[in-house]
Amino acid sequence: MKGSLGHSLESERLERWMALLAGMEPADAPAVAAMLRDEKAVGHLFGIETMMFWQTWGRVDPKGAWAYVQEHPEEAGKEGVNSLLKSWAFKDPAGARAAFEELGDSPLRAAALSGLGHGLAESDPAAAVAFASGLPNGQQTEAAVHISGSIIYTMGNEGAQAWFDKLPADSPAFNKESARVLMEALSRSDPGSVEKFAFARLDQEWSARPAEQNFAASMIARNGGSPWEYVSKVMEKYPRPEEPLAFTAWVANLDPQSAIAWADANPNDHATDAILAGTAQVYLKHGKPDEAAALLERVKDPAMRGLAGGQ
Repeated sequence: MKGSLGHSLESERLERWMALLAGMEPADAPAVAAMLRDEKAVGHLFGIETMMFWQTWGRVDPKGAWAYVQEHPEEAGKEGVNSLLKSWAFKDPAGARAAFEELGDSPLRAAALSGLGHGLAESDPAAAVAFASGLPNGQQTEAAVHISGSIIYTMGNEGAQAWFDKLPADSPAFNKESARVLMEALSRSDPGSVEKFAFARLDQEWSARPAEQNFAASMIARNGGSPWEYVSKVMEKYPRPEEPLAFTAWVANLDPQSAIAWADANPNDHATDAILAGTAQVYLKHGKPDEAAALLERVKDPAMRGLAGGQ
């Protein structure tokens, strides 16, 4: 196996490496792990080969591999732990989950959660969600990133949206992070995709959260659209009387000109005053008092004008 790594042509090296891994017995694995460690120590990383080794060991002898990792964590590293748990979860979800649950506060936990999340998502998406839902909120968020990413990869954007809409409502931390992962993926697809996704789900719990509203607006803009129709709908459905300019000022900071263009086209919308005032607030913070004053003159509500810094 060491000799196979000496080929500088990557395709040839990988072909020989995979052929050798196919015949690897569990008893061979510790020596291979030590050899890869020694190669890494002299600057030969062999990232794909290492990943495939740990996935293979996780398939042929997951318990032995897991015991070795816990005794020699420096040899596996985060990548090895991730690959091992992913392979194990794909073949034996219950066994992989049990190993993870025994980790406690081990420094291996984050890498193990990543691998477990990806493996469960690809072997049994429903089991992956059930597993994540039982985690503390912080870990639910982390698991959602891995699980949603795998779901999008395997199902595509349309399939992932259908999966998302069937998520149980009693896992709000998981759901809101999955919504973020989906919107980020949609932002790289057809223009308007994020806006369509966000508008269709305004009744879902995550849509009521200010941080998620901000994120959705930013993804709509990244997706090539104007976020202001979304801002208007959100302000109508989820008003924030204690901070009436927080949303509009945050979004206007991304692109103040788009805010002004929307206000020009929608002078009588319920949100226009707040959008103009929020944009004026952005200009004031950026040292542009003249531009701010021009916008504040258009704000009809004196109280709103005063909130933005006008007289």
